Amino acid sequence: MMTSKVIKNLFLTFNFLFFVGGSIILGLSLHARNNQVDYQITDELLPAISLLIFVSAVTLIFGFLGCCGAIGDNRCLLALFFVGLLAMFLTMLAVGALGAISRTPAAQEVVKEQMKQLLPLSEQPKEVQESFQKVEKTGFCCGLFVGHFDWGNSSVVPDSCNCTDTSRNCTVLDSREIYSTPCMTYIMTWLDRVSTSLMGTAFAFGILMILGMIFSLVLLCQLRRSKKSII
Repeated sequence: MMTSKVIKNLFLTFNFLFFVGGSIILGLSLHARNNQVDYQITDELLPAISLLIFVSAVTLIFGFLGCCGAIGDNRCLLALFFVGLLAMFLTMLAVGALGAISRTPAAQEVVKEQMKQLLPLSEQPKEVQESFQKVEKTGFCCGLFVGHFDWGNSSVVPDSCNCTDTSRNCTVLDSREIYSTPCMTYIMTWLDRVSTSLMGTAFAFGILMILGMIFSLVLLCQLRRSKKSII
């Protein structure tokens, strides 16, 4: 049937795009998880990143199964593809929900409360201090809430607070210029951008999954009608 060939070709094209999209998102998600400091990934966002890694990896597998089912007219593989997409679609809804929740004032207050536990910064383990100093250099900021005071006394304020960009807000501390902007502003901006990216990715992937489920159902119905006509 001509319609069956058209649907099959569309389905195969969809699976190819699905496979490519899954590969790209898997690579980006793994890179973001392995570079949490650079991407300002907090513990609250890690579950969403992990879900993206899981969904994109499973997407590659089901994309392969969908192609095999369409090429071989295998109803079992097509049914498995549909069920898998449905499960991933529900998972992507969870990713979108996590992204939306992270933007609420209540979630932001939770992040701030956890950040307050790091004060004073000079009393934190060396690894934590080094990670936060990277944030200060990247965000052109110093401290968390009240600038250099979050480090304790002025003698322990690290060089990462030094004002290397005179176009930023800076202040003088013990004969040296340091950034006066607290890093919490930078962190919350990054959180907002990451949550927006998560919701956008979940929405785009959700649309693709809905199309995939529609194509697989159409193919399944056509295969069922063809089997009945043969009988």
